[in-house]
Amino acid sequence: MKRVRETSSLKLLPLSVLLIVVVLMACGSDDSVVSSGDGDGDMPKVIRLIPSETIFTADDLKAIGWKPQKDLFYDYEGTEVSKWGFLNSKEVGVLIYATADQANTLGVTAADAQTFRRDEDGQAPDDGIDRISCRDAAGQSAVQVVTPATAKAFSASYLEPEPRYFSDVSGRSCSNRFPTYNDYTVIGNVVMMCEGDGRNLLEPSTNCRELEKWLTK
Repeated sequence: MKRVRETSSLKLLPLSVLLIVVVLMACGSDDSVVSSGDGDGDMPKVIRLIPSETIFTADDLKAIGWKPQKDLFYDYEGTEVSKWGFLNSKEVGVLIYATADQANTLGVTAADAQTFRRDEDGQAPDDGIDRISCRDAAGQSAVQVVTPATAKAFSASYLEPEPRYFSDVSGRSCSNRFPTYNDYTVIGNVVMMCEGDGRNLLEPSTNCRELEKWLTK
């Protein structure tokens, strides 16, 4: 059963950051670069808010190469689709809403929470985050909990967001718990949250940067 996320517990973008995003959009900037305490100073979280009247579907994303895997762990208010999958061999989380207004309100709130890093150590918060990479920012490998049933359930590179899995997964220590997604792009009714390029979790994402071009060409 999916967990319902409490909106009041989400980490919201500060008003000053939202104003920066709005000003950059008004000036025609392609990228709104934000490092509001939850991004690295040298490699900040990149947020792109791209106006579009098009209502995209999951099939549109599959057509550009997105390979959906499973539903995200939590319920996301207003979504018609909330899944994680892969695009160009990198993980992305996709939220699809009925309207662009919902994507730019509910979706932005959700994406900001899922890319949030704590001020004190840059790691993921203790709760409310959906996909967690058990590795350091330089790219130490990790493990994925597919199901808690047996040791055979462990594979690949990510953790489901259950605290009981954090300390030791399949015999491997998980002392560094970072959000899997660093950047996000909102275009029309779609929110895409992206894993960074390479093995460094803080690297910008080509998938998030090129999403508009791929969807509108």
